[in-house]
Amino acid sequence: MTGKTTGAASMLSTLALALSYSSPAFAQQTATADNTEVIVVSASLQREAWLNSPASTALSFTPDSGILIDSAQLFAGLVGVQADSRANFAQDTRLSVRGFGSRSAFGIRSLYLQQDGIPISTPDGQGQLSSILLDNIESVEVLKGPMATLYGNASGGVISLFSRTPVQNAAGVALAGSEQHRQYQLFADWVSGESSLSASAKHFTTDGYRPHSQAEKQQAQLLYRTAIAEHARLSARLDYARDPQLQDPLGLSLDAWRANPTQTDTAAQRFDTEKNSRQRQLSVSLSDYRHTDAWQISAWLGERYIGQRLAFTGSAPTSAGGEVVLDRQFSGLNAHYRLLQGETYQLRVGASVMQSDDDRLGFINDFGQRGELRRDQTDSANNTDVFVRGQWQPAKRWQLQAGWRYSELKLKIADRYINADNPDDSGSKAFYNQALAAGVNYRLNDNLSAFLSAARGFESPTLAEIAYKADDNGINLALDASRNRQWESGLKWQHRGISGSISLFDIQTTDELVVDQAVGGRTSYRNAAQTARRGAELQLSWRHNDYIRQQLGAHYLSAEFDAGELSGKRLPGVAKQQLDWQLELTPWQDNTVLSLQSRYRSKVYVDDDNSAAAPAALTFSLGARHSQQLQPLILDYWLALDNLTDKTYVGSVIVNNGRPIEPAAGRELSAGVSARFYW
Repeated sequence: MTGKTTGAASMLSTLALALSYSSPAFAQQTATADNTEVIVVSASLQREAWLNSPASTALSFTPDSGILIDSAQLFAGLVGVQADSRANFAQDTRLSVRGFGSRSAFGIRSLYLQQDGIPISTPDGQGQLSSILLDNIESVEVLKGPMATLYGNASGGVISLFSRTPVQNAAGVALAGSEQHRQYQLFADWVSGESSLSASAKHFTTDGYRPHSQAEKQQAQLLYRTAIAEHARLSARLDYARDPQLQDPLGLSLDAWRANPTQTDTAAQRFDTEKNSRQRQLSVSLSDYRHTDAWQISAWLGERYIGQRLAFTGSAPTSAGGEVVLDRQFSGLNAHYRLLQGETYQLRVGASVMQSDDDRLGFINDFGQRGELRRDQTDSANNTDVFVRGQWQPAKRWQLQAGWRYSELKLKIADRYINADNPDDSGSKAFYNQALAAGVNYRLNDNLSAFLSAARGFESPTLAEIAYKADDNGINLALDASRNRQWESGLKWQHRGISGSISLFDIQTTDELVVDQAVGGRTSYRNAAQTARRGAELQLSWRHNDYIRQQLGAHYLSAEFDAGELSGKRLPGVAKQQLDWQLELTPWQDNTVLSLQSRYRSKVYVDDDNSAAAPAALTFSLGARHSQQLQPLILDYWLALDNLTDKTYVGSVIVNNGRPIEPAAGRELSAGVSARFYW
């Protein structure tokens, strides 16, 4: 079961990632004398050779041309990452890493998100990627396993996005579409000495795959980089995203999906379910100009607005309402500094401060019209972290890394909607947690290394989860952070065009949150679950010659409740097996590429009780790209055929929901062209 990307997005899900996707095995940074690639990762806040690192990482590189609309495209084929495209622009891509984040009903949960070192996640551990201009992302690094816990709260995995750096003056336009979708993009780069400026803007519209699923998205970005002193570089990025209309076709019951996967639930039109949003953010970073990763300091400031109509009235006196209006102000500051460094060791310290204030209103959804007020409150989250990370090379082939992080999270709800029927839900709760991790890597030879790591991590409840407690008023002070213990071991290798890794892992979590009660529009939670996740991951890539390249990624994940009334049940939203295979051909010349991609995903349970499951699915996609150079003009053409066999399958599940199935699209042909002028 995997997300089906539509329109311009479908084209690039096959093409962009097929043509330039790179696991660590394909992340070519530099080359040795025998043409063996040297892969560089930055999971420990410093750039280091992948073979020397005890961290488990996966890398993806996006193409120089192309239009991305669904963030699931960035993660296609990355081992250990389950990226579910909902084919519904009103809901963000569903991401999970080794099971972390799988229980999120909306947005992204349990994963730490950042772009250019600046957090995308909110202080309480929630996040989304729908406001990111994906076309300007050059590469993605996914950190999995024990070393990810050193990023603090809700860091079951770390998703790091890196923006493109222009190298030449250029301007261009790109067009793409299919039967339902249309997308247009303008872009320009200016480079002068140590300074560069990139500007991009795009507009996307779709009629939708199902009724009541029209969408319109607009995005723009300015990115400026320059050297401002002998040893300092400034980076400033201004992001703007506006979604004036995102209709929500809702999920389907399993029976309804089997009967007609292209239908829309009647509640979608009855309540006119839709979403509109706007986000503005300014991000500024200062870093070491010499590129030795000695230090970095970053600050950000932004605003996010969301208006959303849900598929119920929310008229109960204690309900939060069926129409939500949220206005979020957020800001933060983080920094890290290499305090000590010698030939065989280094010590790095850092800190971060993040805050957000959500003015939240709730109204009755009077079947598409705004009704009476049902919620009026301000939700605040403040997070302060400090950390220490060290690295030591006691001998030529050995490398040790360890770290400690201390986190303080303060959540506060100020309720202003208080009457005889609706109690005062004001209150505050503070969480104090620590994370510890250590890992060791041993280079067996120049092309093979073994690693072992272990950690203790944590995940605090979000503002939404502490908002109510069962059968009483006020916030749920009884909730505590869930805690996990995990270890991982594995092998990495690379030599002359063949590279890959294999890893085994075990994750034990206590005090996981489950729904306690859902009555009258209020959902309360409790710490009741223990889970055990064990698995294995394999990734391989090999270049046979100048014309043929293959990639294979596979993972097995046994994720179960380990105690209580759910003991022995599988975690919902998690596939036990996933297999990705990709063949890339350059039969005539380097500027023409053909690709074939296949993906298998096993069944996925839709709820805690394992009462039903989305069935397993095997899908295929074809793609082709050709570049034509007419100096100083470069033309790129794309053509893709997604879901080659027109298979009916599930794109994503909504966990513990009465309508859990989000259908994937059927077979779809899409195409695009871009023209780029250099000078």
